[in-house]
Amino acid sequence: MNFFKNARLSTKLFVTLVMGTFILFLTVTLITFWIVRDLTLNSQKEKAYLLIDAVNPAVSLSLFLGINDFGNKLSAITQRNEVIALKITDLKGTVFLNYHQHDLSRSYQTIDITENLMEPSTLKPIGSITLTYSGEEFTKTMKRFYILYGWITISVFSVLWLMMIWVNRLLHPITLIAHKVRNFKPGEKITFDFPYTQREFTQITHAFEAMQESVLQYSDEIETINKNLEMKITEQTHKATHHLYYDTLTSLPNRIKLQEDLLKNPINTVAILNIDDFKEINDFFGIDAGDWLLTQIAHWLSEMKLNPYRIGGDEFAFRLKEGSSNVEFQHDIEILLSLLSEKLFMIADETVHVRATVGIAIDSDKPLIHADVALNKARSIKRPSCIYDPSEGIEQQYQTNIAMSAQIRQALVEHRIVCQYQPIVSCITGKIEKYETLVRIQNEDGSLIPPYDFLPIAQKTKLYHHITQEVVYQACHLFADRDEQFSINLSSSDMLDAKTLTTIENILRQTGTANRVIFEILESEGIENFEEVASFIAKMKNLGAKFAVDDFGTGYSNFENILKLNVDILKIDGTLIKSINENPRTRIVVEAIIDFAHRIGIDTVAEFVASEEILQKVTELGINYAQGFHTGKPLFFDK
Repeated sequence: MNFFKNARLSTKLFVTLVMGTFILFLTVTLITFWIVRDLTLNSQKEKAYLLIDAVNPAVSLSLFLGINDFGNKLSAITQRNEVIALKITDLKGTVFLNYHQHDLSRSYQTIDITENLMEPSTLKPIGSITLTYSGEEFTKTMKRFYILYGWITISVFSVLWLMMIWVNRLLHPITLIAHKVRNFKPGEKITFDFPYTQREFTQITHAFEAMQESVLQYSDEIETINKNLEMKITEQTHKATHHLYYDTLTSLPNRIKLQEDLLKNPINTVAILNIDDFKEINDFFGIDAGDWLLTQIAHWLSEMKLNPYRIGGDEFAFRLKEGSSNVEFQHDIEILLSLLSEKLFMIADETVHVRATVGIAIDSDKPLIHADVALNKARSIKRPSCIYDPSEGIEQQYQTNIAMSAQIRQALVEHRIVCQYQPIVSCITGKIEKYETLVRIQNEDGSLIPPYDFLPIAQKTKLYHHITQEVVYQACHLFADRDEQFSINLSSSDMLDAKTLTTIENILRQTGTANRVIFEILESEGIENFEEVASFIAKMKNLGAKFAVDDFGTGYSNFENILKLNVDILKIDGTLIKSINENPRTRIVVEAIIDFAHRIGIDTVAEFVASEEILQKVTELGINYAQGFHTGKPLFFDK
């Protein structure tokens, strides 16, 4: 079926014609065959019946009279070539005549006719006569019929074959059209040259020619459109490439362009320049003014012929030019910094001095990373520039920080954040009245990681608040069943975090420990958002909590802030307490703190009390409480 669907039109026409002719021919042949056969056979039977009817009366009379000699009576029949055999029997089966021709070699079809012999008077059957008649004429007639129809069949199929050739010839122009159309190329024009013309094909060729005109017209239009599209695509590609590789504000190459340029060489020398205190410039003059300043700096750096890149908000980069040495590169950077410190930039009508810090990576396989490490070091040591030194192990420190961050996160998930509690004793009674909660990470082997190893990293990775919430939960649930006061360290960022505030408030209400908890403010961190911290303190105090300032006497110590914050306890920094017996000036500072605390009615705690001599001294000076290894080491408590 699929073959017929995909066959050529001429083949389909021929197959259809053959099938139709075959069905019609077969039908006519069968009908004719049965008609001729019946007519011929019936004609022979009629002849046989006539012969029997001619002798039937005489044979019936002779058989009735008992005369058994039928030879003379039947000689007219038996002498005929068409009669093959003749048999006469009575009702008892007695055979009176059984005639057969001697020549039986002919293989013609025979016709057997049997009639009853009747008694002349009563017409009762007295026997039968059987005539075997030759079908030679019938056989010859049928042979002539077969020969005739054989020739007719050959003639019909010959005519069909000739018709097939003629149909192919008629449809040949379609093949020519298909060939020309298949080999058609844009811009060419198809011409049809047929050896003869038919109306149908003329219509097809005219339609094709009209179509060609339309195609050529559309082709010209499409070609014009394609050219316009190519121009627009090229333009947009250029814009996209420029947007991808160049900074929109300064038009300098960006970080992506720098990274691709660095990939051309496995080892590179790169410098990263960062504008000092640029945030303050933005805050003072506004972001638009800051952007204008950046464009001026970018233009000035380009004039210095160092081929700058802008890789961040206020960061620019330079790489070693081909044909230049590392020594020349460093010298160019030093000159750049010197000239930049003397350069004046304009913001509105104001002149602005700009200073910068530079990190340099020389012959590095990770130039951007190493230059950034050098930049951070230069900032930390407050130098205008620094060169990356792999022997300093700064990258290893970064890896350590990353590992510790992962360890903190895992400890939070596995509940390995644990608390120890260090006693705070009264200098008057010597009894333990308070405990300070100290956080630790417990390793899987049971060893402990001290807070100074992981809390600074936790603060930078946004995990600090989770640790604080865990510490508050453990400490409050532990002391819910005890009578002592207990302190918990809070950073200013904890007090500014809404979720931490809500968590602390809920835990205090659930455990009923608000009137015994003391929150220690890590004063050494400084307090930038003073009003928000004061609001937190007021809210917790309303619940009954107290507040202490930790490490007082160093860092951002400010007596005025202590008054504004309305704290209850000052914890005097341990660096002052440790040298209180050896350094008279230290003792004077401690005495001033104690006097201030007594005057405003708040308690004091001496930290790092490591010996009996120090304990006696702080007691002598009037400090209320002592904390240190001498008075008690941090311990675990079972709830």
